[in-house]
Amino acid sequence: MSRLWCVVFCFLAGPALALTQPSGAPIPSQPGCANGQPTGLEAVFACQCTSGSGCNIGASCPGGSQSCDDGKHGVCETTLWHSINDNSCIPSNLSGLDPSADASLTPETFHPTCALTFTVLSRGTARFQDTFGWYNVTGQKPDSSDLHEMLGCSSSSGTSVVLDVHNHPDYKGGDIGFFLVTPESHSQATSCAGGDCCAKVSRLAAGEGYVYYSERALNPDNQGAASFIHLLTYDSKLTLRKFYFAWEDIFGGSNDDFTDMVTSVQGVDCTGGGETCDTGQKGVCGQGESTCLDGVLTCQSVTAASQEVCDGYDNDCDGVIDNGATCPAGQQCQNGMCRSPCSDVGEFDRCPSGWICDAQTGVCHDPACNGVVCGDGSICRNGACVGPCDGIVCPHGETCRMGECLDPCRNLQCATGQVCVEGLCTAGCTQCGGLTCTGGSSCDATSGACIDSSCASPCPAGTYCDAGTCKDSCDGAKCPNGYSCLQGDCVSQTDGVGDMGAMDAQSNPTTSQPGSPSHISSGCGCDAKGGNASRAIGDGLLILLVLATRVRSRKKESP
Repeated sequence: MSRLWCVVFCFLAGPALALTQPSGAPIPSQPGCANGQPTGLEAVFACQCTSGSGCNIGASCPGGSQSCDDGKHGVCETTLWHSINDNSCIPSNLSGLDPSADASLTPETFHPTCALTFTVLSRGTARFQDTFGWYNVTGQKPDSSDLHEMLGCSSSSGTSVVLDVHNHPDYKGGDIGFFLVTPESHSQATSCAGGDCCAKVSRLAAGEGYVYYSERALNPDNQGAASFIHLLTYDSKLTLRKFYFAWEDIFGGSNDDFTDMVTSVQGVDCTGGGETCDTGQKGVCGQGESTCLDGVLTCQSVTAASQEVCDGYDNDCDGVIDNGATCPAGQQCQNGMCRSPCSDVGEFDRCPSGWICDAQTGVCHDPACNGVVCGDGSICRNGACVGPCDGIVCPHGETCRMGECLDPCRNLQCATGQVCVEGLCTAGCTQCGGLTCTGGSSCDATSGACIDSSCASPCPAGTYCDAGTCKDSCDGAKCPNGYSCLQGDCVSQTDGVGDMGAMDAQSNPTTSQPGSPSHISSGCGCDAKGGNASRAIGDGLLILLVLATRVRSRKKESP
């Protein structure tokens, strides 16, 4: 089979080529042959394997099968194999990462989620010894001082370098881009400037060579829509947060095989990756994290359905909160908490002022709601059917669930390396691929939570830090009926004890669709209210005071 026949065959039989140069040339170009082995990106990716040895380029399939896979698929990025009577050098069959179908011009910018690993995969047969590195994305073309070399001109295939970018003194805390520096002469195309083919940022600053960016508009030969494409980006099919970068390094274009320098970076996500999103599913399954798949941001659920527990969440994702949740003997699940039955007198929890206890159900209710039946998703309040959280504004750090203000993280113990966000445990901001701090918050290295560290000293209990000022957690709060805000908590007006007795949601406890956990906001961690140690200590002291008050009260009421 001639090389020309193979090009035509592969083009017609293979997947449609998704990208072209402004000239109309499909990219990347079809594979070639050298020393009896295929060349091109297919061959490069067939050698990127997570286990085993050797490249995943198989022989002909026995018996004429057209789906021969040597068992390595899923271990190497690309699987190549021959058909019967195939070109002995260039396989006709491919599975896994497809250099043509999976090639992308996006993302152009990236967000580092952990330590970055830079690796040279191939330098092909290029004359230029290019340099690869990163820069801070600012919206402007970076100065040469912000081009940070990671893989220099002498870095051979297989060379890897690890960078803790978050602790790099030149990292500005946002997104990053990647660049390629070449030694090409400005006066003699395709020649090395001054006869030196080793590219360096220092030579670039002196006017020798060119630099090409992952942000295409910044390239020196950019002409808008007619700009020559220098970079194809691939999202790894085997490893999360790993991208491949395939470069063409000639000013104005060359052979379009994109093997002049092929590199990978692990530890980055698309810009916008790592942020929370809504999957559209019910219950806790609705909380998702944006992640990059084939160069496109998608929302993937971070919490799988599980057995229902009494916590105010729809854990099994069936659309109903706490259905089937169990509590210790003598208690019942009310408003997301296991509670003793209510009682107007005696040793059980008392109802808020103006409410009465239903002796049969052990649930407090508004007497104005007697006989009122509300539809799914609503409750009776003051004799009218309303949404469970309508008109309620919880103190800072608390969330309205089923008509009651609760700190969803107060009683939740997360595993080491995780933090509580809106009642769910997630990887902290110090973990690879963990919580992304946004909105001016910063990562607390000790707790792994995103906090506002702009206050000079920790804020007192009942307050939280906001843009350098300690603010009262009760400012603007509107607690449920019969409750008032004290020290950042909605507490019962009956005896000053918070979270006593079931709230008005129990007048009609059926809800059809709970709200999914809200967007992970800056400053939310295990210490959901203040994001500092003093607040956590204050909460603990308040809880002890509440318990002591409750014990004293019950002793007085006992016969």
